Amino acid sequence: MIKNILIYLAIPILALFVPLSPAPAKEALPEISGWINGELRMTEFDTVSGKRGLWLERNYRNNAGVPFHAVWIEGSGEKGWSPSDKAISADDGPLGNGATYRTISIDEQKALLEYQPVTGLSLSVKAGIKGTLTLESNIANEEEIISAAQTLINEILKGDPQ
Repeated sequence: MIKNILIYLAIPILALFVPLSPAPAKEALPEISGWINGELRMTEFDTVSGKRGLWLERNYRNNAGVPFHAVWIEGSGEKGWSPSDKAISADDGPLGNGATYRTISIDEQKALLEYQPVTGLSLSVKAGIKGTLTLESNIANEEEIISAAQTLINEILKGDPQ
């Protein structure tokens, strides 16, 4: 009897120490063949009212050695962010530091490309209803960051009915 009670008490306690499956996280920022894939870092948006999404980060270097910092946000973290449906091409005006912004499309996904003279390029892509990918690089050119985003978005949305 005591043995059964101990078993019934031990099972829920052991369940607390079983890690969550990292499979969905690896799908969001997957390892890309031929690239240097950094460690995947995951933060869950965990609140009193429940799990609200994920924030993932990974550093990549493409096959040419160009570095990219990738951030994936899904769930409540992106708060429904989406690039504008209309074409935008603008700068930060006379009081800014020379930043430029424009909307583009990455494999039929809406995206916003930003250039900051000090920090380089940043590209945010709304990946359907799955989440948002942001790539940053201080040395990549536009072609390289767009190509990297296409590679990642194709992997992230592989098999998704969009």
